Amino acid sequence: MARKRFTDTSIAGLKPPVEGRAEYWDEELPGFGLRITASGTRSWQLMYRKNARKRRLTLGNYPALSLKLAREAAHEALRAIKRGQDPATERSALTGGPLTFEGFARAYLERYSKRHKRSWRADQAMIDNDLIKAWGRRPADAIARRDVIALLEDVMARGHPYAANRRLALIRKMFAWGLEVDLISASPATGVSAPAREATRTRTLTDDEIAALWQAWTAMGWPYGFIFKLILLTAQRRSDIAGLRLEDIGFTSQIWTPPRARSDDGHVHELPLAPGALEILASLPRTKGPLVFPSPADRSRPVSGFSKASERAIRLSGIRDWRTQDLRRTAAVGMARLGVRPELLDQILNVRTKASPGLRGVYQLASTAQEKRQALEAWAQTVATITQDAAPHQP
Repeated sequence: MARKRFTDTSIAGLKPPVEGRAEYWDEELPGFGLRITASGTRSWQLMYRKNARKRRLTLGNYPALSLKLAREAAHEALRAIKRGQDPATERSALTGGPLTFEGFARAYLERYSKRHKRSWRADQAMIDNDLIKAWGRRPADAIARRDVIALLEDVMARGHPYAANRRLALIRKMFAWGLEVDLISASPATGVSAPAREATRTRTLTDDEIAALWQAWTAMGWPYGFIFKLILLTAQRRSDIAGLRLEDIGFTSQIWTPPRARSDDGHVHELPLAPGALEILASLPRTKGPLVFPSPADRSRPVSGFSKASERAIRLSGIRDWRTQDLRRTAAVGMARLGVRPELLDQILNVRTKASPGLRGVYQLASTAQEKRQALEAWAQTVATITQDAAPHQP
C-alpha cells in the first residue's frame, strides 16, 4: 500500500496507471487516499471498518474537490462513524453517489454554516423544518426555481412573510456554497425575488409590557419562560440562549462564553452574567446532555418551537405584536438610556463593526469586561425593579 505526503504538488506528479487503477494513501490521516484510474480520473477515498467489515467511501473527484476540502470531508466522515453512523450507506453529502438534497444540506451545515455563522442554529432549524421536508430525498441538482417559489409561497400562506425571506436567503447561500465547492451545478434561487417587502422594525417593550410578559413567562416555566427572561436580561440572540451549554457558563467567574464565540481574527465574545441571570441559570433543572435547553425529540439539538411559545405568552399576558428580537432590542435601548455608550453596546450585543481600526475600533478595544458587567447589572436591576411585583420564577 503506497503512502505519500499529500500536497497539491505531489498529487500533480502522480501519473495514471497503464491499465486498471492505482491507489495512494495519506501519511497523515489513516484510511484517506486517492484513487487514479487509467483514464486519469482521480477520486478521494476513505477506508474504514464498520461492524468488523471494511468499507470504502468515495468523497469526490480531484481537483473539483480540493485536497483541503477532501481532508475535511474525511474527518467529518470519521466523526460520523464514531457516532455510530455509516456514511457509505447513508448516501450523505460525503458519498460519491447521487447527492440528495438532505445530504447536500447536511454538508452545508457541517462544512460551512457551523464554521462561519453565529446563526447556524437558525439555518439548521429552517433546513430541518422546511427544506428537508420538502426536498429531502430528491437529488440536489434536481431542485428547480419553481420548487423554490412553491416553498416560499407555502411559507407565505402560513402567515410568515419575513420567514419566507429568511428561507430564500438561506437557499441562495446554500447553493452558492454548493457551486463554490462543486457539489451542485446550478442554483435554483437565481432570479427568485424576495416574496415580502420588509420594513425596519423598531419595536421595544414598555415597562408595563415587560412586567406583564415577565409574569407570563413565570407561569410558562421550563423551558421557554426561562429562555425569554434570559434574552431580555443578557441582550443575546435567541439561538445563542437556546443553545446554551453548561460547560460554557462560569458560575465562579460569572462569565458566559457562547459556543463558536471566537472569530477569525481572534476576538472572543465573553459576556458577564448579572446576578439575576445567574440566579435563573442556577435554578434550572440539570439535563443529562451538554445542552441546558435540549429538544425533547433530540437531546443533541437545542429546543425549538418558539412561535407556539410566543403565542402562549401573548395569551397569558395580553401583550401582542412582540417577537423575541424585540427583547434584545429592548435590552439594548434600555442600556442606552442608562448611559451605556454605543461602542460598549456593540461588544455586549456581539455586533462587530468593520470600521476597525480607527477611533471606534480603539474605543472597542479599550472597553473592559468590568464596564460590560456594570452595564448588564444596571439593566438587570432595572428589569428587577419593573418586575418586582411579578411572581418569582419556578424551575
